[in-house]
Amino acid sequence: MPNTSSAKKALRQNVTARSRNKHFSALYKETVKGLEKAIKNNSVEEAKTLLSKVYSSIDKLVKKNIIHPNNGSRKKSKFAKLAKSLSLKS
Repeated sequence: MPNTSSAKKALRQNVTARSRNKHFSALYKETVKGLEKAIKNNSVEEAKTLLSKVYSSIDKLVKKNIIHPNNGSRKKSKFAKLAKSLSLKS
């Protein structure tokens, strides 16, 4: 347990930030799972819309400093490569 008042405040801030970060990370994981399911079912139109949602959620994670910009770029590149192989990209 923190002893000083500044340590107590830091703990409160940490709890809030962790909760917010988990929320956005969970949204990202949910969209990725949906995209993988759409690809597995060969539903091209659904996969196209989910691909843009995945890109959007990655951009949100980068903007909110939840993940590093290079990590976000790597993830987007991975999905672009997957989309190109399945000819989902327009």
